[in-house]
Amino acid sequence: MRRWLYAILLLSGCNPPSAPVDAPTTPDVGDFDGGTDAGPAPPDVCDELGLSRSPLADSTGIDFGDVAGDFTVNLLDGSTFHYATDRSGCESYVFLNYIPDLRARPSGAWFGDTLWNASAADPFLTEGPRNVQYFYTSDEADPAARRARLEAMQVALEDSLAFVFSDPAEQDFWRGRFHFVADRLSEIEGSVGAHYVDYLAYVRSPSSLVDLGDRGMAGAPLPFFFAIDRHQRFHAGDDLSPFVGGSPYYGMAAYVGHYYNHLFEIDERLDGDGAMVVPIVDGERTTTRVFNRVVTLPDAATMAAFNHLEIEIEITCELRNPFACSEWDRIADVQVCLNEDCSDRREIARWITPYWRRGPQHWTIDASAFLPLLSAGGETRFFVETGPEWERATEYVGTIALRLSNEADEPSPIGAVRVFTGGSFDSNYNAREPVAVEIPASATRVELVTILSGHGQVSGNNCAEWCDHRHSFSVNGTALPMIAHAGSVGSGLGCADHVRDGVPPNQLGNWAPERAYWCPGLPVEARRDDITALAAPGSSASIDYEGLYRTGAPAGGDIALSAYVVWYE
Repeated sequence: MRRWLYAILLLSGCNPPSAPVDAPTTPDVGDFDGGTDAGPAPPDVCDELGLSRSPLADSTGIDFGDVAGDFTVNLLDGSTFHYATDRSGCESYVFLNYIPDLRARPSGAWFGDTLWNASAADPFLTEGPRNVQYFYTSDEADPAARRARLEAMQVALEDSLAFVFSDPAEQDFWRGRFHFVADRLSEIEGSVGAHYVDYLAYVRSPSSLVDLGDRGMAGAPLPFFFAIDRHQRFHAGDDLSPFVGGSPYYGMAAYVGHYYNHLFEIDERLDGDGAMVVPIVDGERTTTRVFNRVVTLPDAATMAAFNHLEIEIEITCELRNPFACSEWDRIADVQVCLNEDCSDRREIARWITPYWRRGPQHWTIDASAFLPLLSAGGETRFFVETGPEWERATEYVGTIALRLSNEADEPSPIGAVRVFTGGSFDSNYNAREPVAVEIPASATRVELVTILSGHGQVSGNNCAEWCDHRHSFSVNGTALPMIAHAGSVGSGLGCADHVRDGVPPNQLGNWAPERAYWCPGLPVEARRDDITALAAPGSSASIDYEGLYRTGAPAGGDIALSAYVVWYE
């Protein structure tokens, strides 16, 4: 168990009213030539990690999603950090803020005090990426009070550095990641101070409230942390609790840097992959959750030349109050329609929506195995769900697109047959017959491809979202390796560890614990098992399947399953 998690569990905390860690850095001088005696610039974190740099862009505003402008902060040690000159071009910047309690209240701990007192910096050092700079700030009006509060955080940082690292060089590296700001937060010069003041005014305005029906009005959360990502955009911090009712602590902000790396790297990769892009939902601002769309694919001959298919999903809630964004962790997917009314369709990509998440979500899902379902080309109908259509309508900007390409050393799928689907995980779940699949003689590789996730929470075992269910397939009587969890279902930070894969961090819900084969805000990747040795080309393959709760019978909830036999040449 992580040391810092033990420490947090000893703290008592409360939720926000509206919702369920000093040394100057070495500035990156880029290509600056200080003269013949200056020599090359010393390597920085971008060089160390091999990260590309982005140039300073012009500001577009001070709201979330806007490109941040320049800012300058004065630090406790008397130095300054000036964004325009000190930024490296490959880092993100996270602001951890103490906000005074300005409410008139009779008693009880102020949430900000509870949060600030959970001060161990261990998570930033052990869980966070190296290309993040952290700024501790306070909005207290009294300079002496601010200094005392920030100096206490410096002491906590030094304790964490000594505990986590025995190497003085590593201690120095991480010490240079943390900045303790002498300025009052609301008076920071430039975009950061302006962003905070503007958002705080919004929070205090009645117009920020969101009507949740019988649950009342929900105000936007206070900005206990916010960030500037690698795209130079402002990002909301949202929740600092790992689960609903859990004690908040700043260490949960350690995960955001991984997410900003994910967003930057996926854009960087897609910009240069040369794929043919066929939109299904094309950057639409909408409240629609279910789309039935006909798109025009290349003709059959052109489609036959592609061996790689990715589904790109980009969902952005641009609203300032997260409670105006989509609320629940729901199944979303892309399906190919096999008939005109789309009553017969095949799932080719699945993801799970996050809880109440402002800002961008961006993923790609490898759907190459399902290219045979698109082989006819031309007009093709798709059924897309970004959540259930019966849920409270919320606005978002959505892009769902096919990305077609030809990858070297990748086999070409030529046939795909769905053999099993899921359903209620009850006593009738395994009442199934084997399915026979004819494998053509031209096949060079055969795979079993499964998209699998468990849902529902039955009393007693929390199946099938939180329970340990396993799945057994056999081919011609020979069992394949059991599909079982790589981790531990329900582990406290199992999904938080997938932020680098695209889980949006700090969701306002039970986002951090691991689920049964899925996480809130993450694609459910298709599993591909090579069964060529058991399903010989030119023969019939008998496929059988059963689901188990641990090692016994199904025990409740629902299994979402699409299982295919796919062959390649």
